[in-house]
Amino acid sequence: MPLKPLWLSLLFGLFLTTAYGQEAFNLTAESLTNGQAVELDQLGWKYTPGDDPRFAEPQFDDSAWEILIGTAITLNSIPKSGWHGIGWFRLRLQVDPALANQSLALVMVHFGASEIYLDGKLVQRFGTVGATPETEVKYNPNTLPFDIVLDGRREHVIAVRHSCMVMRDLTGGWGRWFARLSKNSGFSKDAHRTSDYGAGIGIRIVEFRQSLAEHSALKSRFLFVLIVAIIFLAIGVLHLLLYWFYPRQRANLLVGVFSFFGFVNFVISYLVTTGHYWGAGIVLPVIVQFVLPPVAFFLILTFPYTAFSLRLPKRCWILGFVGTLVIILFLLHPSQLIGLLRGLVFLAIFFEIIRVVIQAVRKKIDGAWIIGVGLVLFVACLSVGILPFVIGIPLGSFSVLLPTIAALSVNFSLSIFLARQFARTSLNLEEQLVQVKQLSAAALEHEKVKAENDRRAAELEEARQLQLSMLPKKLPSLPHLDIAAYMKTASEVGGDYYDFHVGEDGTLTIAVGDATGHGLKAGTMVSVVKGLFVSLAYHPDIPHIFHRISAVLKEMKLRGLFMAMTMVKVKGHQMSVSIAGMPSVLIFRALSGEVEEVVMRALPLGGMSKYEYKQQELTLAANDVVVLMSDGLPERFNSRDEMLEEEAAKQYLAQHAQASAQEIINGLAKLGDDWGGARPQDDDVTFVVLKYVECGRLDAAFRS
Repeated sequence: MPLKPLWLSLLFGLFLTTAYGQEAFNLTAESLTNGQAVELDQLGWKYTPGDDPRFAEPQFDDSAWEILIGTAITLNSIPKSGWHGIGWFRLRLQVDPALANQSLALVMVHFGASEIYLDGKLVQRFGTVGATPETEVKYNPNTLPFDIVLDGRREHVIAVRHSCMVMRDLTGGWGRWFARLSKNSGFSKDAHRTSDYGAGIGIRIVEFRQSLAEHSALKSRFLFVLIVAIIFLAIGVLHLLLYWFYPRQRANLLVGVFSFFGFVNFVISYLVTTGHYWGAGIVLPVIVQFVLPPVAFFLILTFPYTAFSLRLPKRCWILGFVGTLVIILFLLHPSQLIGLLRGLVFLAIFFEIIRVVIQAVRKKIDGAWIIGVGLVLFVACLSVGILPFVIGIPLGSFSVLLPTIAALSVNFSLSIFLARQFARTSLNLEEQLVQVKQLSAAALEHEKVKAENDRRAAELEEARQLQLSMLPKKLPSLPHLDIAAYMKTASEVGGDYYDFHVGEDGTLTIAVGDATGHGLKAGTMVSVVKGLFVSLAYHPDIPHIFHRISAVLKEMKLRGLFMAMTMVKVKGHQMSVSIAGMPSVLIFRALSGEVEEVVMRALPLGGMSKYEYKQQELTLAANDVVVLMSDGLPERFNSRDEMLEEEAAKQYLAQHAQASAQEIINGLAKLGDDWGGARPQDDDVTFVVLKYVECGRLDAAFRS
């Protein structure tokens, strides 16, 4: 970044340092023009591991101090005079009179804490310098500039008191491990990053307005990174939710985790670049930034195999094992060799991804070209980003923009692929649904044709099995309730439905529904309502559940299909009831021996999305019996076209309420069959019977 005059000044300063011990560095006005900066940490400094307030005084005799070429204290550049976690650095400057009283800035980079003195006066403090870990208050200024003014004196002295107790011992233990980590973390090696300075300091001088502009530009660039991180988070949440609702599509899980990793990586990049952290506090971000990229790209490697339904080959597992081993070795012993191995594993994974995608494109696997386009953009952005470093041209804002575009191109291509796949699947399902409707119509027109009848019968049997599979496999087992259920359809696929849900607080929710008509359309309605009940049954307010179900059914435009429903919630002795177009709920009161009817007139679900449903609260006592039923029993006809009606069910319940719930169910079913006689059943018949009993009195046979 510095131009020719600055390099001449630096070389001149180094020459003086080598030839004469430590002469003052000549700071010229020309070296700070056109946005240039003087990297003071590359000059010859006087250093001592001691700690004495007199070291800040400009007239202090530091001739016996060690001369360091640069201020970095790392595993490869430990001062001969030693380093024990605290020390002083001094530099003499010969200042061009043209710079007198001008606003300049010092930009500091280091781990730990520091105090900066100019001509014996404290001008800035970062944290609190301490001689022990307990007294040191750490603060990493991370390129944070502060202004200084050099007066008319020809010579000035900059003294820095610096402590970094986390790396007070570079010969072994935690201090050496941290020094290795900070040096081999993959950070770029420039004056804007702390990793090159180990326990030492980074310091440069620049025109003050230029320093503010650089700092503001740095934050602006990484604000863009933060926005991209939010995009990654949104994409990740979307795909993870898609996987949550449809676990069979594991490709959504891979893209979701990859996007979340991208979010974490970009957020850490933003925080590390714009925030201020002490040394050990940056260990986690360093480790995360080392681990996440190869792990994320291993997920991308498994994506084509998952999306194209291919088996993951052994070489992929080998790459995963080697990558895991490299990560473990890095955590145990950070080094440049491990960093190089990590890069090789990363490249191997990347080339394997390219090979798999090219092979998929050649085989004309649907959608493979979309992933290929994303990889092409990724390679193009990285190539454009690497080339300037090779030829020595600074990228500026593009150093952040290009890697971000590269990551987004991969993420977007995977998301677009899955979105296209989802759309294609939906279109195929719609086409199949149209075909099913056409075939159903043809079956009705040619029902006398045996082959067509056989096909239709097979389809209806599959639909019946599907409907039966959606009914509860097992009745809820609650100590205070004897529960039984019964359903007999009038055709292969019925329109009746019942379901149970037991909440975390023990609340039992029961739904008994009756879709318009029966057959395939009614079965479709039952399938939809089943899904809505599963997702809404937890809500304590039944009218709210009815409103949500009705709104969804209305929005689906099912062409005159409605769902009548009775729903109750039982918790302890309390029962909530709401009815939408269904027969009354019958309650036998054991105390009075009478049957109570709960009558609520309301429209079936799916008719009006904003219809107001009511809810009634009741109290149950021991041996009370609750009967929920569809209209199949009261509207059962006999051979003389006479209707059974609800009164018969009430009388039967009053006479047999002392029986178990299952016995009551059996009796009600027999009542309807005896009444109908030889006449076939006209409508589906469904019952759910609850009998409230004292805890511990319910026989195990009734709970099975």
